[in-house]
Amino acid sequence: MSYLPIFPMKLNTISLLSIALLLGLIGGELAKRTPFLPKISGYILIGFILGPDVLNLVVHPVLSTARVFVDISLGLILFDLGRHLDFNWIRSDKGLLPAALTESGLTFTFIFLFSHYYVAFGWLPSALAGAFAMATSPAVVLMVASDLHAEGPVTRRTIIMTSLNNLFALALFTLLLPLTKYYSLTSDQYWKHAGYLVAGSLISAMIIYMITSFMAKLIGKQKQAQFVLFIAILLFSIGVSQMLRIPTAMTLFILGIATRNLDHKHALMEIDFESSAQLFFIVLFVVTGTYLRIEGLKVAVIPVLAFIVLRSAAKTIGISLFSSVSRLTRQQVLAISLALTPMAGLAISMSNVLEDFNPDINRQISTIIAAVVAILEILGPIGTQFALIKSKETISE
Repeated sequence: MSYLPIFPMKLNTISLLSIALLLGLIGGELAKRTPFLPKISGYILIGFILGPDVLNLVVHPVLSTARVFVDISLGLILFDLGRHLDFNWIRSDKGLLPAALTESGLTFTFIFLFSHYYVAFGWLPSALAGAFAMATSPAVVLMVASDLHAEGPVTRRTIIMTSLNNLFALALFTLLLPLTKYYSLTSDQYWKHAGYLVAGSLISAMIIYMITSFMAKLIGKQKQAQFVLFIAILLFSIGVSQMLRIPTAMTLFILGIATRNLDHKHALMEIDFESSAQLFFIVLFVVTGTYLRIEGLKVAVIPVLAFIVLRSAAKTIGISLFSSVSRLTRQQVLAISLALTPMAGLAISMSNVLEDFNPDINRQISTIIAAVVAILEILGPIGTQFALIKSKETISE
C-alpha cells in the first residue's frame, strides 16, 4: 500500500473551497481599489466566475461543505438586521412604517399582477414571486454601509426599511409555504400549519432571547465572550429551528428584534459582526456568486427586465408618498430607493426552502427569479454604495 500521492493530483473539496475564499478575498480588495465597486461586488464576481456558468470549479461537494458557513453567516446577517429594527426610531419617524408597508405592498402587488397576467403563472407562484421581490438583500446593505462608515438619515432609514420589508417578505413567505406542499388543506388545517410556523418561530425566539439575556448577565460586558455567546446562540437557534421544522430565518430575525428592543438593562453588547466574522461573510458572498444564473435572460429577457423596473418603481412610489411626513427631500427619496435595490442572499435562502417544499413551483419561478437576482446582486451593491456616497453620509478611510 503506497502512502505517496497519486499523480496527476486532483484538488479535493477543502482545497477548492480554500482557493475560492482566497480568490474571493483578492477580488474584494481589487474591487475596493476601484472608484465605484464595493468589496462585496468582488466577492460575488469571483464566485460567479468559479461557478457553473463560467469555470464550473465550485461544484456541489464544495457547496455542501460551505453550507455550514453560509447558514451561520445568513444567521448573523438576519440577527444583526433584527437588531437594527429600532421601535423607538419608528415611533419618532411617523412616515417610516407607512412608507415601508406601502413600498412592500406595492412591490408585491406589481409583481403578483405582472407574474399572473403577463408571465401566466398560477396565483400561488405569482404570490411567491411577489414575496421574493419584497425582500432586499440585508447582507449587501449592512456591509456596504459598514465599509463606508455611513451614518445619517438616508443610511438609517435604508437599514430600517430593509429590516421591515424583509420582515414582511418572510412573514408572507411563511404563510404561503403550507399551500405549496398540501394543495388539499382545509381552511382549518391551513391556519393550524401556518400558525405553527409563525408562532413556533416567535415563541422559540423569545425563549432563546431569555437564555441569551441570562447568559449575558453571567458573562458580563466582555466583548470577546459575548461574541462567542452570540455565535453559540445562533448555532443553537439554527439547530432548534431545524428540529422543530420552523423557519430558521424568521426565528433569527425575531431574536435580533428582541435583543434590540427588550434588552432595557443593556446586558447585551453591540458586536460588530462585519469585522469580527468576516470569514463567514466572504464565504456567503462567494457562494452567493456561484448561485447566480443568467440563463433566464436568454429565454425571458423582457420579463426579467420588467420585473426589475416594476420592483424599483414600487419602492420609489411607496417611499415618495410619505416623504413629506418623514421630511425627506426628493434626492433622499431616490437615494433610499436606489440603496434598496440589492436582492440576493435571503431570496436564495427562500428559494432553497421552497425547493424542499415544492421543487416544481420553485423551478417554475426560478428562471426569472434567478436572473433577476443575478442582475441585482451584481448591480445592487454598486447602487447602494453610490446612493450612500451621493447622500454625503460616508467617511472615507
